[in-house]
Amino acid sequence: MRAVIGDHVIVEGSRPGVPRRDGEVTALHRPDGEPPWEVLWSDTGHSTLFFPGPDSRLRHVTRHGPKSEAPRPSDRPRTSAKAGRSGPAGPGKPAAGPERAGPSDAGDLGRRVALRREQLGLGREETAVRAGMAVPYLEYLETSPADVEAGALARLAAVLKTTVTQLLGGGLDLPPGRASAAAHPVLEELAHSECWERLSTDGVGRVALSTATGPLVLPVNYWVQDGTLIFRTAPEGPLAAAVGRRVAFEVDRIDEVLRTGWSVLATGGAHRIDDRPAPAHPEQRDRPSPWAGGERDLWIRITPTELSGRVIRTADDPTR
Repeated sequence: MRAVIGDHVIVEGSRPGVPRRDGEVTALHRPDGEPPWEVLWSDTGHSTLFFPGPDSRLRHVTRHGPKSEAPRPSDRPRTSAKAGRSGPAGPGKPAAGPERAGPSDAGDLGRRVALRREQLGLGREETAVRAGMAVPYLEYLETSPADVEAGALARLAAVLKTTVTQLLGGGLDLPPGRASAAAHPVLEELAHSECWERLSTDGVGRVALSTATGPLVLPVNYWVQDGTLIFRTAPEGPLAAAVGRRVAFEVDRIDEVLRTGWSVLATGGAHRIDDRPAPAHPEQRDRPSPWAGGERDLWIRITPTELSGRVIRTADDPTR
């Protein structure tokens, strides 16, 4: 299905109670006219990125004179990043409420969607079907900077067991776990093997140690190798004091939507690594890679002697 500027898009109501929609193609994202397109909808007066589904069709408008030229990206209609809907604007007034939600930065939304989908073990096709959208549309969303209709984003968030706010990157400056507890939480101890299974995902953990001025707890990027925990820090940094001492290392994961999570605590001696451990694969040569950047050439290995963990599930969790 190929469009040119000025064509009309018609979306038939696919379910009872869903009205028919129509709009005008105002901008093309591909030179051959293939989707997605920018469509200005007649019922809202707002423009959205649109990928046609099986209930959509094009009505080509007969033109007289030279063919319309696709506007540059800077000429395309824009809407606010907040989700919502309002009627057409009055005379001399801009539209009061947009119909689509946009990511905080180009591509951020798509990356969050793809990561969350992979975390849940969902394929792209399965996710698209559950969310009621075309597979090519989800592929475009995950691989290109794009805005999404508020309704489609809400359905996608539900399939991914998260919220629209989290997909858009909202709440990143707030601590996790602010929601109330689940209806029927269950707290259980993790077996020794389960603790290592969770630690072995690598990621970010917290190193805790006692200092002359009091307890110190700092996050680090870590790597698991041969039953030990490895992290890098600056030779003059506060965590350099961990060398030759007994420390604690904690890692956790929290699911804000389901209000479940787990934590693992390891304690043991920390020692300096003079010879960097050989990576199992070439792509691991820089691991662990500190997000903080800078010169962090002091490699430290923690050898756990004690290991414990706990998990919060819900009473109806099928994985129990």
